[in-house]
Amino acid sequence: MKMTRRITQEAFDECVQGNIDDFEMEPDEAVEEAVKEFELQGVDLSQIDKTYAGPDGRGEHPAAAAARAHDAAVEEGDLRGIADTARALRECVSGEGATPGWGSACVGAGAVQACWRACERVADGSAGASSDDVADAMQTLALVLSCDEGRDTFVSLRHPMNFVAALWPAFASTHPKSVAECCAVVAAACTRNEACKGAFIKAGVETPLVAVFVDAASDAHALRHACAAVKALTTGDDPREPASGAFTHARAFAKAGAASALCVSLTRVDASEDPGLCASLAAALKHVAVNDDICKEIAERGGVARLLELLPAGCAAGDAKLARACAACLRQLAGSDGNKSLIVNAGGLAVLTHVVNVFGARAGDATCGDADANRFHSVQEQCVGCLAALLLKNPEGAARCGAEGVFEPVVDAMSRARAHKGLQRQCAMFLRNAVVRTPENVPLILNNTDAEALLRLSKKNHPKECVDVASAAMRDLGCDNYNEGWRPTTAVMGADGVVRTPEELGDEPVGVNGPIPEDDE
Repeated sequence: MKMTRRITQEAFDECVQGNIDDFEMEPDEAVEEAVKEFELQGVDLSQIDKTYAGPDGRGEHPAAAAARAHDAAVEEGDLRGIADTARALRECVSGEGATPGWGSACVGAGAVQACWRACERVADGSAGASSDDVADAMQTLALVLSCDEGRDTFVSLRHPMNFVAALWPAFASTHPKSVAECCAVVAAACTRNEACKGAFIKAGVETPLVAVFVDAASDAHALRHACAAVKALTTGDDPREPASGAFTHARAFAKAGAASALCVSLTRVDASEDPGLCASLAAALKHVAVNDDICKEIAERGGVARLLELLPAGCAAGDAKLARACAACLRQLAGSDGNKSLIVNAGGLAVLTHVVNVFGARAGDATCGDADANRFHSVQEQCVGCLAALLLKNPEGAARCGAEGVFEPVVDAMSRARAHKGLQRQCAMFLRNAVVRTPENVPLILNNTDAEALLRLSKKNHPKECVDVASAAMRDLGCDNYNEGWRPTTAVMGADGVVRTPEELGDEPVGVNGPIPEDDE
């Protein structure tokens, strides 16, 4: 069950006390029963102090006391007092000092309002605030916004509009280096909060964010936070909302010039000096590339060429994060029909196959731990996914794969990583796309690899992830009994035109053309 509901600390404590008073439970048992009850209702208890408060309660939460002290210091207007209380508040809401329940406690005590007024205070050029004062104020606001209560309060007070229209320009004019902290506040406010994302886009936050990438003087710190803000704004991650505006937000960024600006930044950064920043830029570029026109623009601006340079660099350095980010971005760009031939003709097949081989060998090394092996297989998953995207509705690309010997490395990766669901699925999709419009590839795959046996095994090991795509691959490869393992739950029309119920089909229907996608992306 997905946990989406939240409760206050007071509501939890009342439930525990009710269990003690009404059912004469011991405190530990009362807490345990309260936790079970709320979890069955789908309540998120991650920020709740799950201990017995006692008949007199716990007293004031440390975060609430720190928020009140910060509010008082801001009211007095002393910059030293503001800095000291901001530091105390940060210690209560982050790191080892953070205790469950800090979000509702500090926000209920007015932390969002206090932090906002502190930012307004230090943004005033006449106040004499130093760069450290600005950084402290902005970092404190970003930390307070890292909880759901803080983000909800922030947007309810209409601060996103005021932040973009007034606060960001004020900081940019008086303290140019504070742009990184501005980006960090946007990223914190927009994480898992659809209302904040929409409010910031309505305020036009894409314009100052794109300016960070355009400005050659932007340092790595600012670029990282700008990438985080772009990803937060273009990700549909709010579990409370049934729909997301991520696609619309990404288009707004593209209209503001984000595609070109990100390509310029990606080219400007030296991967050997800062591979992590290159990975962040590639990830942000992927989030912006949401339609065909944007994908083509990125290719025209040199994005494809740069990604094909960075992939081998990440491979040579053993940097799985960089390689995965570049492969994922390239996979997104390969979804555009206009980019498929460009990537193939630029040597993309050889590059992707090389990365698959190298990270497969590293994952199979005897000294490689499970966590590292999973990271390496994730790189392979993105590379094979990119290959699958390149071959979709592209028979010329499929023919090139046969000529360049791509099938063997992909099937080998499938064989070595049998427990990795994502890689198994992408390999099945690749094999299907390789033959559906290029039947001359069928003997190359069936006669030279163990593809059929591995496809059957993937359906058995990972039925939820692989039954559909592996069945589709086996069907187009001409394998017998390709639907083995597929158990329909609704009536299906077979290849003979007869509609059969699941009972009539049996447990393992043979030769029934079920709901297997003709063009699975």
